[in-house]
Amino acid sequence: MKIRFPLIFILSAIGCFLAFAVFFLNATQEEASSKTEKGQTKVFHLYAADMEQELSQGTTLYSWGFGLWNPEKKAPASPPSIPGPEIRVKEGDHVKVVFHNQQKEMHTIHFHGIDNSFAGDGTPEMSQHATMKNESFTYEFDATKAGTYFYHCHVEPDRHPEMGLYGAIIVEPKTPKYKTDGEFTLLLSERDPLLSLSEGQEAHEYVGTAAEHLHLDGEYDTTDRKARYYTINGKIDPEIPPLPVKEGGTYLIRLINAGSEVHTFHTHGHHFKVIASDGRDLENPMTKDSITIGPGEKYDLLLKANNPGIWPIHCHMGPHATHGMHMMMVYDKYHDKMTHGNMSPVSGAKHHLALLKQYQFEKKYDLMKPEIAEIRNGLHEFYNLVSDEYFEEWTALDNAAASVEQQLNGSADPAVLEKSIDDLEQKINAMEEILQTSDMS
Repeated sequence: MKIRFPLIFILSAIGCFLAFAVFFLNATQEEASSKTEKGQTKVFHLYAADMEQELSQGTTLYSWGFGLWNPEKKAPASPPSIPGPEIRVKEGDHVKVVFHNQQKEMHTIHFHGIDNSFAGDGTPEMSQHATMKNESFTYEFDATKAGTYFYHCHVEPDRHPEMGLYGAIIVEPKTPKYKTDGEFTLLLSERDPLLSLSEGQEAHEYVGTAAEHLHLDGEYDTTDRKARYYTINGKIDPEIPPLPVKEGGTYLIRLINAGSEVHTFHTHGHHFKVIASDGRDLENPMTKDSITIGPGEKYDLLLKANNPGIWPIHCHMGPHATHGMHMMMVYDKYHDKMTHGNMSPVSGAKHHLALLKQYQFEKKYDLMKPEIAEIRNGLHEFYNLVSDEYFEEWTALDNAAASVEQQLNGSADPAVLEKSIDDLEQKINAMEEILQTSDMS
């Protein structure tokens, strides 16, 4: 008995120790598995503010945009843009978006397609009070489903999103479902310049070059809305950047209709597979060359780059493509043959003219000086393109720019300065027409 008791005791102690070790190891593994499964917490700070959307060089509209916010400095970390910053997270992540409103209107954020909580839905006066200027609101949700989504303001949805308050949110899968060589996110939308005119006049802001010569008869009514510009990622043809691809590559196109009209997305020379709709995979992917997408819809398209060249991609509703919704897909060996999208020599001058007119409205005369200097430099850059036949027109244009510059360097009379800038604009437009219609070779 004296020998057997210690042996039993020792064996029991060892057994208890092993059982505890196994329990502790399993608990640790379960905790680690739980952390991996839940993912990380991703925090984004967004703000809304006034901006001028430049649809193409020199074509601007008073707009509202989202940008990134620096909470430590309590200041913008990036300028507002259209679309707003892309939010990209992993499946399983916990997402926190803190919205800081820096714009005069009240706003919310709705995460379109995300299965959010009621408190985070972003519907004003239902799930939350709209966020007033200089106030903030925090949205939280779990990114449970990989897919393509977008976010937008849900206050006055017939106005605020079109003014520019939208952006993409991408939930990447834990394990990639397709091997791709790249991906592109395309957000479609439209602009009615009369909306910018209405909102800009109410805010006493510059309405933009595309709206300043327009007039409103009474209040703007969105039921009378008529879009004049059709955008892809906030730009119009020919300034929408091309999609660069390489032969044999496979590309994911995330297509989002952030606007208010129906569009038909069409690729020349290629078919694509429709692999997901509204953030959910399709069991039977469809092979198409055109897909009609309604407001708020999202599609994931898988395209095989198997036909080298420079190919148009556009909305197949004729007026939509003609008025902006047209871009190109270019293979890597064809970049040197790319002519579509090359800017007219006057485009740079029109870009600086738009800024000149904005600063004139805001009475920021010091900011106008570098813009008129850039215009004069730009005019000299394409001097050699003008034949002797049009030397007189070019000289008149250069003199008009010199007149504005002289006034800004002296004591400018606002009324006289405005007339001089209008004269400069007319001469820039006339020179652009000459360069477009004449053989400069």
